[in-house]
Amino acid sequence: MKTSLTVRVCLDGQTEDIENVNHAADFLQRWPIERRGHVYRTALNACSAAIAAQISASDAMKAFAGFARVSGILVPSGEAMVLEPRTVQIRMPKQGRHMLK
Repeated sequence: MKTSLTVRVCLDGQTEDIENVNHAADFLQRWPIERRGHVYRTALNACSAAIAAQISASDAMKAFAGFARVSGILVPSGEAMVLEPRTVQIRMPKQGRHMLK
C-alpha cells in the first residue's frame, strides 16, 4: 500500500523513510515496549485497519505521522506533510456559577 505521504523518522541516530503502511506497522512493532502508550496504540490500530482495508492508507499514515511527532522522532523535511496546528480551548465557568471548593 504505497501512499504519496512519506514520513521520515530518526531513532537512535538512524534516519528511516517510512513510505507505506506495512513499513509503518513494521516500525511500530520494533518500537520499545516501555515507550508504548495511547498514541502508539492508535497508530498501530490505524495501520492494522488500513492493511485490512477498513480505512485508507493515507489516514493510517497520518496517524503514524502524529505518533512520530508526539514521540519526538519526526524529521521535518521540505516535502513532508504539513500538520495543521492544534488549537487549545480553555473552558471558563459560566457567569454566575460558583466553583466548588
